[in-house]
Amino acid sequence: MTNQIEAQPDDGCVFVFDGTVLELFGHSDVHRFHVWQRPRLEFPDGKRPRLEIRCAVGPMLGMAYEPARRPELDALAAAVAGAIAQRDASVRSRGNGGPV
Repeated sequence: MTNQIEAQPDDGCVFVFDGTVLELFGHSDVHRFHVWQRPRLEFPDGKRPRLEIRCAVGPMLGMAYEPARRPELDALAAAVAGAIAQRDASVRSRGNGGPV
């Protein structure tokens, strides 16, 4: 089992990633993104720190974050990207015709 990673963009929410599903709790809602959806955490330039989750399949979500929390968000983004790469390699090695 992969170690669970948690990161908080602010005091009002928390991301939890278990290696397969990225979840966001808080801000009066819950969001789930499976690695199959290929979620990417992006940090666009702008006047205020902003985080966007963009999926190849599915939704897009954006929110502000506290700058002091950027290192834990970068670690989360790296873990999610690594899990997607691992899934892609697994799909290719099986010769599965599904989306990579």
